[in-house]
Amino acid sequence: MNTIKVHTHPSQLQRSTIIPFRYRTLLYLNIFLLAIDLCINAFGEYLAANKYEQLIIFIVQDVCIVLSITLLIVMILTTYVAQAGLLCLLLRMFGFSMIVACIYFLLCAAIQILVLLSRFPSDTFNMNTFSKTEILVLYIIQRTFSAFYYYAMKRAAYRLSDPHFYQSSKWLQNIWEKRRMAVTNVTMHASQSGMTTSRCICCAI
Repeated sequence: MNTIKVHTHPSQLQRSTIIPFRYRTLLYLNIFLLAIDLCINAFGEYLAANKYEQLIIFIVQDVCIVLSITLLIVMILTTYVAQAGLLCLLLRMFGFSMIVACIYFLLCAAIQILVLLSRFPSDTFNMNTFSKTEILVLYIIQRTFSAFYYYAMKRAAYRLSDPHFYQSSKWLQNIWEKRRMAVTNVTMHASQSGMTTSRCICCAI
């Protein structure tokens, strides 16, 4: 009875080990940034002893949010799918997370500005800032929306751990075939109706 031996090319083994390590580094860094933001939301009011420390804490939080969004963009752009020309497919898959992150950043900036404007004119550290209705309402909205931010960013990061995003696979070939057939149908329909189309391949379906 004959046996068939399957040999794996060394470059494939090397790629399968390099890509997960590179991804894990970005994933852990992203989770670390989310953890810092969570700690600031939970204990920021207790860590600040004066208005200047409060300002520093707010700056750290904003930097963490911007870095988290930047890491997500970098993780998307470094995938094999993006380099293969299917960037708008990834934007449709992860656009929700990016929109949620941007909205959360704006909410954080708004509540931070209101808090600082309330505390900086005073010589003493004003602990009654949240007695103002507008600040309290925005504070509750920002803290509530933070849960959606953590969920969206963590979900996007874990979805990007799929090895299909980092190498050529049957899944990617099927996507390309669907796009090719969709573009062919759109082109034929446009030629029959006398219209021109400029839609990209990945947006044609």
